[in-house]
Amino acid sequence: MFRIEPNMPCSMKNKTVGVIGASGWIGAHLCKALLARGWDVTGFSRSQRENGDVTWRQWDGEGVIDLEGLGAVINLAGEAIDQRWTEKRKMAFRKSRVDLTEDLSESITKSDVEVLLNASAIGIYGDRGDENLPESASDGEGYLAGLCRDWEDAVEVPNSVRTVFLRTGVVLGKGGRAWDKMSGIFKWGIGGKLGNGRQWMPWIHLQDEIGGIIYGLENHVRGPVNLVAPESVRNAEFTRAVGHAMKRPTPFPAPAFALKLFLGDFAKEGLLASTKVVPQVLLDAEYAFEFPTIEKAMAELVAT
Repeated sequence: MFRIEPNMPCSMKNKTVGVIGASGWIGAHLCKALLARGWDVTGFSRSQRENGDVTWRQWDGEGVIDLEGLGAVINLAGEAIDQRWTEKRKMAFRKSRVDLTEDLSESITKSDVEVLLNASAIGIYGDRGDENLPESASDGEGYLAGLCRDWEDAVEVPNSVRTVFLRTGVVLGKGGRAWDKMSGIFKWGIGGKLGNGRQWMPWIHLQDEIGGIIYGLENHVRGPVNLVAPESVRNAEFTRAVGHAMKRPTPFPAPAFALKLFLGDFAKEGLLASTKVVPQVLLDAEYAFEFPTIEKAMAELVAT
């Protein structure tokens, strides 16, 4: 399913990996792929679950987490941010990202974990117009950039723990939050560009999201990794690609003022921000993207 060619394979003795967020959409797909590659997978959930192929442990996202026997941890936790940013929700965003990561870091320090892959987001770069943004680019400004910066800074583990920050763009896949919302709008023929449509929109297909995570786990990668497709597209181009694939018109642009009115800062820093992110780490490693172009991704998404 995933074409992952090791560039600098790591030699971990312990092939047991814990996945925080294993019951989520991306997490469930990741666990399945890890099992297929010979990893022993431990999932963490707030509620008791059946064991099956994945060994489950309970954790409510606060305090000490049981990491006994794990060689690596992949933390995918984070409250969905594609909603209006009220003060109450901002507290939830921070608790599920910064606070949880601080507790996880403390637990890792007291464990034998060798590798940590911690979720992050391309929002760390902020609104940057047409500037190319590889992993070496500076952080941006604004609430979302600050949240992502605090999220990454919350990782405080020994230098002996190889740490990777998974800076993810919009993940497209059947059953996923972004695609389900998007395809529903376009299905009714009322899709359209957001604002003037000139903003760059970083995206990645689910299969490459999973493949990129596993690449970071199995190879000597450290620091931030941009999980986005190599083809950068503006929102207007993205909109046309979706409409063409679904055979639906895209006549109704969403004015910037209306988006800001209904969605507040999420519209300004999320939907309308221009972030031309480059997956330089994966490109330099000659990672084979399964879906490098928006046209190829759309063809798979609309296939029955």
